[in-house]
Amino acid sequence: MLQYITDSNSKRSVEDQIKEVLAAGGNWITIDPAGMTDDQIKALVDKIMPLCLEKEAFLLIKDNVALAKEMNIGGVVLSKGSGEFPSHARMTLGAAAVIGVEVYTVDDIAALKGLDVDYVVMTPYKGTADALDIDGIKNLCSYMEEKELELPRVAAGGVAYDDIAPLMEAGCNGVAMSEAIADASDIAGETKKAISLLKKYEKEEEAAIND
Repeated sequence: MLQYITDSNSKRSVEDQIKEVLAAGGNWITIDPAGMTDDQIKALVDKIMPLCLEKEAFLLIKDNVALAKEMNIGGVVLSKGSGEFPSHARMTLGAAAVIGVEVYTVDDIAALKGLDVDYVVMTPYKGTADALDIDGIKNLCSYMEEKELELPRVAAGGVAYDDIAPLMEAGCNGVAMSEAIADASDIAGETKKAISLLKKYEKEEEAAIND
């Protein structure tokens, strides 16, 4: 499972990023509102929502529950420290919305017990002095297995192509990528590359379920 997170700092517009990712077969887009006003996000959603519906792609936004409700966006990813709570997001957006929650420690995961969330985002994987790294990801995945917390696990934060195999083997169900794709000269080609790398693990997971 590949999730693409938009990057306002890319040389390519956010709209173009999304269009190319969708054209390459990406079906999970998260809008990072950093550097964008609400009006800019609304204009963006008006342009890309029809294409997301055509491609049957999920469209989420980070943290902005009110805007997700207003624009009928499919769900939210809640960052640590955002001030937004999963219970409020669920109550506001309804049962059909997809709600992801960022986690960094086992305590973050334990705090989700009893809450109606759809997946966890283990972040940051790389890029900071106290990043999780592969051992931290393994620890969080092992904790979830031990506690029988059956939520999909996505690694995010500085993920590149070489990270996909070790992250999936560590227990993740998918990865979220941003700069590695947004900064590429061929966004569609790089998206296809990531999807191809992930397919091997998706097939293995399906085979294990069917055994």
